[in-house]
Amino acid sequence: MKAPLTLSLLLVLGACGSDTPADPTEAGQMAVQAGDHQAAVGHFDTALASLSAGTPEHTEVAIARCRARAYVDSSAAREDFMMLAGATDLEEKAYRDMIRDLFNGGADGLLEAVNVVDAGLKKFPESEKLQKYLEKLKAEAAKAEGGALNKDRKSTRLNSSHTVISYAVFCLKKK
Repeated sequence: MKAPLTLSLLLVLGACGSDTPADPTEAGQMAVQAGDHQAAVGHFDTALASLSAGTPEHTEVAIARCRARAYVDSSAAREDFMMLAGATDLEEKAYRDMIRDLFNGGADGLLEAVNVVDAGLKKFPESEKLQKYLEKLKAEAAKAEGGALNKDRKSTRLNSSHTVISYAVFCLKKK
């Protein structure tokens, strides 16, 4: 009688546990949905440690980690993504998703998004969707050049020295 009661109690207590799922990938996805990108990166790191490198699951979680990191550290997110892109054959959608997250991650992500667009266009030169992102980024960089981005001492200017794309170069203005 004591064993079934103990087992029942453990099952009930287990069901009443935390809202954090046992699967770190799922926990990372939930953190992203909640806007907690730093926590998501940690969950994805945990998931990556348990997955074999080179598997589709590992690549999928690594992309999710890069996308979450875009909101925390855009430069490091871009570097991680470019290393992943160099080591695996990513689809065009992965580039588009990363560009969107870098851009939406804040003003510092604009330059990083431009770099990812450039890499994506080198791999997918006929992509109309990447061309549209390029035009959108150029427009945002031009708007920022005019001082419309924000008033936190950061400005953007276009650098047309690159043959494929105009880079947005961020400069801190001294007061």
